[in-house]
Amino acid sequence: MRRPWHYWATFLLGLSIVLPAMLWLTIKAMELDRANAVAIRQAELEQDIGRALWRMDALLTPLLAQEAARPDFVYRTQYATLADAESASKAPGKPPTPVQTLSPLVAEPPPFVLLHFEVLPDGSVVSPQAPTAKDANWALDNGARQETLDAAGERLLELQQVLADMPLADQLPQETLPLAGIVLDINSGTNSLAQNNANPPIFNKAYTQPRANFYGNNYQSPQFADNQTPNAPAPQPVAPNPEPPPAQQGQLSPQRGTQFPQQQAARQQSDFSNEPLLPPTQEETQQLAQVDGLNQGNFQATRSSRSQQQSRAGNDLENRDAALQAFAQKAISEQRLNQRVVMETAPAVEGVSQPLWLGGRLLLARRVQIGNQVRVQGCWLDWPALQRRLKEEVADLLPNVDLTPVTSTEPIKLSRLLASLPVQLSVPMPAAEPAPFSPIRVSLLVAWSCLILVSIAAAITLQSVVTLSERRASFVSAVTHELRTPLTTFRMYAEMLAGGMVPEAEQRQRYLETLRVEADRLAHLVDNVLQYARLERTNPSRRRQQVAVHELFERMQERLADRASQAEMQLVVQTESCPDQTLVTDPQAVEQILFNLVDNACKYAAHADKKEINLSVTCLAEKLLICVRDFGPGISSAGRKKLFRPFSKSVHDAAHSAPGVGLGLALCERLARDLGGRLQFQPAEPGCNFCLSLPLK
Repeated sequence: MRRPWHYWATFLLGLSIVLPAMLWLTIKAMELDRANAVAIRQAELEQDIGRALWRMDALLTPLLAQEAARPDFVYRTQYATLADAESASKAPGKPPTPVQTLSPLVAEPPPFVLLHFEVLPDGSVVSPQAPTAKDANWALDNGARQETLDAAGERLLELQQVLADMPLADQLPQETLPLAGIVLDINSGTNSLAQNNANPPIFNKAYTQPRANFYGNNYQSPQFADNQTPNAPAPQPVAPNPEPPPAQQGQLSPQRGTQFPQQQAARQQSDFSNEPLLPPTQEETQQLAQVDGLNQGNFQATRSSRSQQQSRAGNDLENRDAALQAFAQKAISEQRLNQRVVMETAPAVEGVSQPLWLGGRLLLARRVQIGNQVRVQGCWLDWPALQRRLKEEVADLLPNVDLTPVTSTEPIKLSRLLASLPVQLSVPMPAAEPAPFSPIRVSLLVAWSCLILVSIAAAITLQSVVTLSERRASFVSAVTHELRTPLTTFRMYAEMLAGGMVPEAEQRQRYLETLRVEADRLAHLVDNVLQYARLERTNPSRRRQQVAVHELFERMQERLADRASQAEMQLVVQTESCPDQTLVTDPQAVEQILFNLVDNACKYAAHADKKEINLSVTCLAEKLLICVRDFGPGISSAGRKKLFRPFSKSVHDAAHSAPGVGLGLALCERLARDLGGRLQFQPAEPGCNFCLSLPLK
């Protein structure tokens, strides 16, 4: 037979295999859950960043396109225009009279622009908004404001110091804008620019994105390089045009002065008017996002490989750049439709504009070539105000976004770049904790709960099996011991009586009495075992009847007294307090309980000084209390712990104390509960006191 520790060792070995494996699976599942949460949060963040970039570029496009499309002559404080063209129609043959017009940059400076400037060929920096004294007086008389001129003068001094040692022209691209002379066929509604120009305009000719200058060598995306359009060759120096004949002076430039009466009637204000920069409407944003069939939704961030993310980021940047170029191309066309400027010099060849950072200042500049001379025109953008406005625009998507300038020394991320300015978004990655009740966590919780419950159930079952096995072994040993003694007596006395070895009648009677006692002992043992077995299998409904208390004890008193007399002890019954009380119970079960208690008293208190067993009956308000007390050695503290445990007596205990299998008290306790009462042990000095309580009806 295997020992109990073998079973426990096997159980613990199984746990030592299952628990580490389950713990490893839990750790890996939690890591996957956390990685999944990070990936989902990253995808959401990339999607928000993509939407924010489109919003920002859509917000910046009107401002930058307007500045990139400005004609060169608006960088002068005043210039000559033919403002009285209507009077010319009244006097045929007489040319319109040139009129000095205040530059719109001075009359109404655009928002988010601190200063418009021009770097002359000799390196000096001037501004139409900070004119000379003579031009300043004229500007004030024609609508300029003194505070505007004063502020522009201070900013011009600051900018002159910044540009003193920086060759700005060398940092600008040499691509030129499309031909400014745009002829529109109103009747056909077509643009004849492509027909009149050998090099038809393309989007990235209108406004060159600042790539090589501020991306430097950090950007190595092949896809980005494939999408770049090769730089156009530098414009060749143009010989200055000869002085026009006097008859032609004051006439419109053939490229800039072509009049379109139909369009002039439709336009009520100058194309150079500076309107406040307002956020684009939803329709305008959709138009920007759909230039050349582009769709903003096609470039939202998704979970994919790194190369695919870079490709999508490059495509998204190119698409936003294309939308910007389209808007700038439209601005160039509109600003040159209605030019009535008297050209005093050779036509200017305007270059594409480029934003760049100089000394922490954001400039938008371009090269302008007039004859053989190259100058730089541009504007100084109010970056702090722009930054605040851009953050407000995307506050609902990226509340903690930061806009950082992009220089050749700054590491860049393609998916964070603005297409309109050398600026990238810096967005902190928010903490991505998995949901407390994510599917993986709920599954792990259920799995661990099941494992713990199964382990507890297995341990309880194993403990029960081991205990039952030990009790069964003890019971078999005890029953074997209890049966061997009377059977030996039976055999020996039967052989002696059968062989005529007991000639005396008195001695034969004594032997026969011994055989009767041993037979009763065996019958009592068998009855207890069978009765307990029936209680273990089922919960039988006993045959109960109403009986008076004194009648109940009259039935069993003789049997109990006879058992006491066999042990040479006296049974004392006290029932005076219950003369007329009745109860509903099973008399046979009560008799079996009391007989077992008296039998135990006879076995364990047989050698006591006071050979007496007290049976007292007390009627209380709702219960009948029956106590059986002896005056023997009592029960030790260790014995009390397993007092009502079945088969708790081993062979060793039976051999050194009293015969029995340890089933009597367990059977009594089960019978008492079946009758609706309780059997309790109450310490007494000396001896033991067992009290049976039964409900009175």
